[in-house]
Amino acid sequence: MTQYLRDIKDAVVSAFKGMGITSKHLAKKPVTLQYPDERWVLPERFKGFIINDTHRCDACLRCAKVCPVDCIYIETTGKAKDRYMYRYAIDYNKCIWCGLCVAECPTDACQHSLDYDHALYDRTRLVYEFTSPAKPIPCHKETRLEQGYYVPNADEERAKLAAKKEAELKKAEDETAAPDPSPDEGKVE
Repeated sequence: MTQYLRDIKDAVVSAFKGMGITSKHLAKKPVTLQYPDERWVLPERFKGFIINDTHRCDACLRCAKVCPVDCIYIETTGKAKDRYMYRYAIDYNKCIWCGLCVAECPTDACQHSLDYDHALYDRTRLVYEFTSPAKPIPCHKETRLEQGYYVPNADEERAKLAAKKEAELKKAEDETAAPDPSPDEGKVE
């Protein structure tokens, strides 16, 4: 009989503990978002889907070689100046979002996006094609410049901006620097 009463006492005590926790949360603002309409603000370093800016990509194959699960497909034709990339695809069924391809890319063409919700009914639609076989993209830098494809990478842009700012600062310093007055000027004799 005493065990029966102890069990009842434990059940009542645990129910009151649970109700105490619940009552603490009743006064707090809810943190639930109505998902399709409201979304969390994602941090800057969020690793979402990998995207490729084909205007920057020169098909060096580094991202495909470093990928541990072989989810990046790059197909090229030709050699040297006549080399063209006619396929760049990523299979998100295989991708593990490790970021190795992003770190390895010399032109900053591979990047993580802030996109994370690609819910689909068909798995074959998770293979994203970034190029069209009908319009191959040149891989050689001069050819890309001629056809309007090449976009300078972030390091080149930063170097140009730094040089421009340095030139502006030097010009401003030259303009503001006035010659020192000689010690004899300003004295009345």
